[in-house]
Amino acid sequence: MSDKPFRIKKILIPYDFSETADLSLEHAVNMARLHKAEIVLLHVVESASFTSAIATAFSKGYEKDVEGETTKKLEELAKKIHIDSSVSVSARTEVGRIYKKIVAVTRDLDIDIIVMGTHGSSGYEKFSVGTNTSKVISESECPVISVQTHAKKVGFKRIVLPIDESPESRQKVNYVVELASVYGSHVHVLGLMNFKNEDRRRIFKIKCEQVEEWLKKHNISAEVHYTTGENLAKMTMEHSKEADADLVVIMTEQQFLLTGFLMGNWATQVVNRSDIPIMTVHPQEKKGDNLATGY
Repeated sequence: MSDKPFRIKKILIPYDFSETADLSLEHAVNMARLHKAEIVLLHVVESASFTSAIATAFSKGYEKDVEGETTKKLEELAKKIHIDSSVSVSARTEVGRIYKKIVAVTRDLDIDIIVMGTHGSSGYEKFSVGTNTSKVISESECPVISVQTHAKKVGFKRIVLPIDESPESRQKVNYVVELASVYGSHVHVLGLMNFKNEDRRRIFKIKCEQVEEWLKKHNISAEVHYTTGENLAKMTMEHSKEADADLVVIMTEQQFLLTGFLMGNWATQVVNRSDIPIMTVHPQEKKGDNLATGY
């Protein structure tokens, strides 16, 4: 990923005609108005897998019909959004694996941010976020805002920015500056401490205070809070609820497994369990840890 300043000019909405997709679209339209950005509506027709040639031919014919009908509906929706909000909206339909097509379109169109719905989890899969959302977050190079049906508020007036000891953690600040500047947000810098050593705590608090100073330097209202415990995800969500936050901005932890890149455990927990929209940002390789270099 490049070090260019984060700006929102193209917003991708993976749209599946669900309630969460409609809510994601509300967020995106509001965002597009504020940032003077354009929206791309994308629907992916999941390609079927058959072994016989006859079944495959039938499948392709079916997909073609669905693709045509979907394109028509998306174009009608895009036109309505443009008339109602004056936002530039285009529609696109693809056939294939959902998450792969979303990631591919994101790269092809140089998308700045994805806003998409997630249906969360249920039962014993309590830490397993929706498969497509999880894979898009893991593989997309641009930030992803995931929205569940519980997140009824539109707009980000209160943003929680969790900071931990990792050198990558403060990279999120650049993204928060862009959002908070446009939305007029108040930012809660949340220092997450899972250690008790006083020297480490002192140094860590200095870093959190630097983040607060950096935000205020950009004319953003901010304050620092600290919380101590073992479960970073739980600590983050508890504070976010207390703060009545509209958005939580986290960094994905990339863990390479045989199946590919997946979100780390605490990022997955936050995305999956949150009633609040979550913005996930990928860590970047940077030299040093200086806010002035674009953190």
